[in-house]
Amino acid sequence: MIVYGKNSVAELLRNSPREIKKIMVSENFDVSSDPRISASIKKFRIKLSHLPKGAITDICKSPNHQGIAAEVSDFTYSSVEEMLAVAKERGEKVFLLILDHVEDPHNLGAVIRTADFLGVHGIVIPADRACDVNPTVVKVSSGASANIKIARETNLGRVIDSLKKKGIWIAGADADSVDVVSGCDFASLDIAVVIGNEGRGMRSKTKQRCDFLLSIPREGKVESLNASVAAGIFLYEVYRQRHETKAP
Repeated sequence: MIVYGKNSVAELLRNSPREIKKIMVSENFDVSSDPRISASIKKFRIKLSHLPKGAITDICKSPNHQGIAAEVSDFTYSSVEEMLAVAKERGEKVFLLILDHVEDPHNLGAVIRTADFLGVHGIVIPADRACDVNPTVVKVSSGASANIKIARETNLGRVIDSLKKKGIWIAGADADSVDVVSGCDFASLDIAVVIGNEGRGMRSKTKQRCDFLLSIPREGKVESLNASVAAGIFLYEVYRQRHETKAP
């Protein structure tokens, strides 16, 4: 897999340097100008290649590489159990995100970045009819995909059922619900937030498995939000409630 862009490559170097096979930079890219990159390349003795700018564009299949790209092994997915272990190690209530067939890599990348920022323990995505973690996702996430555990599961329903048996409550984003997101008690519960597909929302079978269906209050004429924006609002509400509770 090819990961490109300064921030994405810098995050890889910070979190998973040994997974990098080589780094490629354009002929006019000054590696020494970014200490995050230059120090790690030297420390881990990573192979560095200088190529024409056009060659890097061809390799990345995008002109938005900022003159640097890294060749890495394909993304390594985690398990849901590993996510739960993270929560236990931190001594925190479980905080997971389940994406019910999000298809746009830009949405997925933005969601991963927000989830990492707000301390989510892990993200679950489906193995079919949904975006996987590809180079575009890694780029949009600004490398946050290297910081957070992501599981790719063949049966989201089975995952949800398993989480419920473990005492984890499932809160789904549903624009038609009369109950609003701020009204749910996220502070005292182990929670998995579910965000649906960009156009269709949650599938009916997923919706039926949710313990809570919650909406985002609105004032304007727009009836729905981008999936990544809705995810950000839901995740921040969980974060806000839990951190307000901790305040003296």
